[in-house]
Amino acid sequence: MKENALNILNKIENELKQLRIKLRQMKTEKVYRIAEQQFTRQICTNWFENAEPILLKFGVSNDIRKKYHNMFTTLLQLSIKPSCRTTYLKILDEILQNFRDDMFVPIMKSADQITSVIHLEKILENATEEEKDYLNEALGCASRGFYRASIVLGWNAAIYRIHKIIEKLGFNEFNKKTEEMKSITEGRFKRFKKSFTVHSLSDLRATVFDNELLWVLEYWGLIDSNQHDRLSICLTMRNNSAHPGEAPITEENLASFYSDLKTIIFDNPRFKF
Repeated sequence: MKENALNILNKIENELKQLRIKLRQMKTEKVYRIAEQQFTRQICTNWFENAEPILLKFGVSNDIRKKYHNMFTTLLQLSIKPSCRTTYLKILDEILQNFRDDMFVPIMKSADQITSVIHLEKILENATEEEKDYLNEALGCASRGFYRASIVLGWNAAIYRIHKIIEKLGFNEFNKKTEEMKSITEGRFKRFKKSFTVHSLSDLRATVFDNELLWVLEYWGLIDSNQHDRLSICLTMRNNSAHPGEAPITEENLASFYSDLKTIIFDNPRFKF
């Protein structure tokens, strides 16, 4: 696994150097030729599809991953239209300057057997940039075997999305739903005896517990009873992870946790904002 990762990075580094040589030999101010544009896109595609996903697994820091993501994005954008040769060369120099130190060293120092989180990374597909701050840290913890820390951070991202949806739908509507629930005397919601008056995200975060949020979401029709039950299990794992106890968090627990958050929260059309 480590050898394969290093081979992918070696190939990208060598091709970046080849591209730089070709561009230095060109006489035109702009890169017009389709061959160089296609070669650039090929390098970038290899980076985004094959190199970038493995960096988290080997403990490459979030800052480094973001830095190279942005640089390869810039390089890709240059390749889709005639662009200045000097701009190409500048970004190539920036990428190659610390490429070996930033990429090869962490991978070579890492253990051969690091928990695979490639399948967990799918949760990032519909996450916002703010949520990715939590989730990238969460996946980084998972990749190093810190499952409890991963679950706490992953749940933070889910609650962030829930809070933002409530803000979008309106705090007055949220308050109204809790008043309605408090007055119910029969059926599934009869034990919900709280009402809230929140006017901001700060109010919501300070006064409403996560388990109470799940009940309001179900009553509101944003989740059904089965989804509520599954999210309650995720919340239980979060609470178990945040407090001392004997209940272990396994890879299977982790996979189930992220699968449920992805399906019920991040990919749910009702939770788009």
